[in-house]
Amino acid sequence: MSGGGWGRPLRLLLGAGLLLEPLLAAGARAQLPPPPPPPPPAAAEPDLGRCVASYGNTGCAARLYAQLLCDSIDTRFNGGQLANQLDQHYAQAGIDFSGISPEQVERAAVRYYAPMLCPSKSERIRAVFRLS
Repeated sequence: MSGGGWGRPLRLLLGAGLLLEPLLAAGARAQLPPPPPPPPPAAAEPDLGRCVASYGNTGCAARLYAQLLCDSIDTRFNGGQLANQLDQHYAQAGIDFSGISPEQVERAAVRYYAPMLCPSKSERIRAVFRLS
């Protein structure tokens, strides 16, 4: 499976309320001031061309997904826009999704990469996915 359209199976981007509603509700409860907007895609992951070589296909996909979670967990966001952004990152990185399931990417993103990329937000991310 190619990168195009692949981000949509991930729970964050389904828009089915599995992740969007808990994130929005958690943000409302926390009553934090709105954070700055996430950096543009190029700033979020400048070495997309080296991502697969550095982390493998599954690791690269999970790392990109984790970065999106880190950038989005405290903001109100549009799932469709995030899906498009993730699809673009996947395509730019050249990820081969053969044999990789969305669950594998999601699990690696939440359990391994989010704690590395945004340690202060990883517990909230894990709580949303109920993987604590």
